[in-house]
Amino acid sequence: MTSISPRTYLEWRTDGADRAEDAALAFGKDLIVHCRDEVLSALAPDVPEATRAAVQEAVDTALHNMMDMLEGFWPLPSGPRHSLEYVLQVRVRDATGTVVESQEISPCKLDLPIGYWKWARDREFR
Repeated sequence: MTSISPRTYLEWRTDGADRAEDAALAFGKDLIVHCRDEVLSALAPDVPEATRAAVQEAVDTALHNMMDMLEGFWPLPSGPRHSLEYVLQVRVRDATGTVVESQEISPCKLDLPIGYWKWARDREFR
C-alpha cells in the first residue's frame, strides 16, 4: 500500500485552519505508525486471516473511539455538576527543545474520527 506522508513542519501551510490540519495529519501518521501498525506487526505471520482481521477491527475500533472521545462525541460526566473534556495539542520543538509552535487540534477543530479512517485505510496524511 502506498503511503502519502504528511508535510514536514517547514512545509506546513500558513492559513490557520490549514496549519492545524497539517498538525493533525502529522499526529495521524504517528498514531497509525506507532500505535496501529505496532500492534498489527506483533501478530505472528501464521495467524489465521480471520484472527488477523478481528484484531485489526478491534484496534481500529479502539483508536477510532479515542478520536470520538477527543472530539467530544460522548458526554464525560465527572460528578453531578461537572464534565470532562480532553484536548489534543501538537507542539513543535526546535533542535534545542524550545517550543516554537502549538496547534490545538481537538476538540472540534478538525474531524479526527473521519480522518482516522483516511489514515488507517488509505494511509493518506495530506
